[in-house]
Amino acid sequence: MKNRQFIVLVFLVMAFSVNAIIDTNKNNQEQENVTIKGTFDGYDEEDGYAFLIAGEDDEEDEDIIYFYNVTAEVLKAVNLKSDDMIGKRFQITYKIETYEEEDEYGYKETYEKYTIIKITKM
Repeated sequence: MKNRQFIVLVFLVMAFSVNAIIDTNKNNQEQENVTIKGTFDGYDEEDGYAFLIAGEDDEEDEDIIYFYNVTAEVLKAVNLKSDDMIGKRFQITYKIETYEEEDEYGYKETYEKYTIIKITKM
């Protein structure tokens, strides 16, 4: 009888653990797609792909947004590592993935990962 109770207890602990892991993974990764227009400012191995984007409040004010990740389809469509593309305007669709990582002390840090998923030359 004790063996049966022990087996049931182990099974319940495993079931709760699996559910907790699945829930944690769902909460740790969110995704959002955004489309913007920008001027290509160049590629650097350290910084990634840079685009100048008009500021929201002031059209004369420009912000720089860096993308470290680009899908293979985008790289086939446009050679963003070429200096010939600098100064060209593009419509860029990218996804923002938000995720959390926990360090060895148990502190959670939220990060965003930007990945270009579609690009069209204007």
